[in-house]
Formats: sequence, structure tokens, C-alpha cells
Amino acid sequence: MLIKFHSEESADFVMLASAAEQLLTMMGHGGSTEGSVSGDALARALKQLGSSVDRQPNKPVDVNVKDSEDIDDRNEDEDSEEPEAVTLSARAAPLLAMLRRANDAEGYVMWRED
Repeated sequence: MLIKFHSEESADFVMLASAAEQLLTMMGHGGSTEGSVSGDALARALKQLGSSVDRQPNKPVDVNVKDSEDIDDRNEDEDSEEPEAVTLSARAAPLLAMLRRANDAEGYVMWRED
């Protein structure tokens, strides 16, 4: 499953639900695959997510590949290497940018299943 993030101040983007749910939890909106933030809640969400990322920027984010049919099957070759884990700071970067732009413009950020 994918989660789509939307704001009028930024381009939309999608991410796997397992990664999105971790980030949403860090910003205080966990357990919800659909929602929005604006005003004071947006500023708090930005601060909480930013603080979480600052505390553990190199922490790998758990992504359950089974969440998406959109991911190509991995090569089963004996010589293939395991893919590198994506860090929390890298995974959160587009969401943090969207939250910052929306906050600066007094806008909003919405998310929903895609």
C-alpha cells in the first residue's frame, strides 16, 4: 500500500505505507492512513518530526516490501547484494520539506492511501 502526501505549496509524493506510518507517528499523527495538518498542528508536526530525525538521522527505516505491488521483484542471483537501508533523514526529507513550505505559507499538508 502507498500513502500520497499533498500540499498546494509542494509537489505531491508517495511512499510505502510502512515508512509513511513511521514518519506520521513521529509527527504525532500515527495510526491514520488519512489526515491533514494545518495551523498550530502543522507547526507542532514539523517540530516533532524534525526533532525525531535530528536525534537519530542514520537510523534505518523499516520498509515492508510486501506492502507494495509496485516494487519490482529483486534479482535472486547468488552474487546480488542486499540493498542498502534508507536512513530516517533521507526518508523524511521530502515530508520535512513539504511541512516547512506549508508552514511558511500558512497552508496545509494532507495524506491518504493511494
